[in-house]
Amino acid sequence: MNCLQRILTSWTAGLLLATPALAQNYPQRPIQMVVPVSAGGGTDVMARTVGQKVGELLGQAIVVENKTGAGGNIGVEYVAKAKADGYTLLFSPNTIATNVAVYRKLPYDLLKDFQTVALVGQTDVVLVVNASLKANNLKEFVDLAKSKPGALNYGSAGLGSSQHLTAEYFNQLAGTSANHVPYKGQSQAMNDLVSGQLDYMFSPLQNALPFIKQGRIRAVSLAAKQRHRDLPQTPTLAESGYPGAEVSNWFALYAPANTPANIIKPLHAAFTKVLKQPEMKTKLEAMGFDIVAATPDQATDFMRSELVRWSRVTAHAGIKAE
Repeated sequence: MNCLQRILTSWTAGLLLATPALAQNYPQRPIQMVVPVSAGGGTDVMARTVGQKVGELLGQAIVVENKTGAGGNIGVEYVAKAKADGYTLLFSPNTIATNVAVYRKLPYDLLKDFQTVALVGQTDVVLVVNASLKANNLKEFVDLAKSKPGALNYGSAGLGSSQHLTAEYFNQLAGTSANHVPYKGQSQAMNDLVSGQLDYMFSPLQNALPFIKQGRIRAVSLAAKQRHRDLPQTPTLAESGYPGAEVSNWFALYAPANTPANIIKPLHAAFTKVLKQPEMKTKLEAMGFDIVAATPDQATDFMRSELVRWSRVTAHAGIKAE
């Protein structure tokens, strides 16, 4: 169980299947699902994997379109200004919440311009270090960081990215400091961590796991409530003395505000039904994802809690992007 699953309650049976009366007129044409990050990454892969099956269930194709730029804000703005008819949706990672905390101005209001359709999944976040770093566990890592304030280098996918905020969040919890090296993407940062240009980073598990298994980097701790099935020997931050320090990269589906209920309900029902399929669960877990389900109201409440947390982190660390 992770922080999402702890906040959310069990699945709502009443939304598992939309009634024919609600769903009979929607959809009548293909649905555009905007992904505000580049093709080929974890968010894009999950969107295409789940979207294909949901489209088959609805009887209309779900066409994924990557609209990138400005830390994801271009794609988000595009959907915020789209017609609220259910034919333009947003499939976003948790940057939709962290960007509110990071950017001084946004061309949309997250809580006013969108309504949440569904939480779809998440991936754990793992603290990984270069294989040569003299830190085999979290205590050794913290002791090393405290002995050399600001000397260790950590990477991220960019200023204000999830990796950046998670690292600063841990610094605040542990009383450590380090040098942030922003990149233009997760893969570039990971490459430099493997080669020794970086000392550590907080990475989505699915990106780090292949390198961990090859012994090219070392997993120190998981920012999750429990150990992961693929890393049973790696303790969580809570086990290592930091209870409540749970972070995940999560993914959710949104529609423009004022999208009618007779569209939101069948959409939510279709995603829920597909995510309950055993073969989908197996496929996503093999990619490093875990399925998370919630009602639209529960998903919105969770997103609000994330807004509060990351606003506090960015305010304390002085992180702001233009």
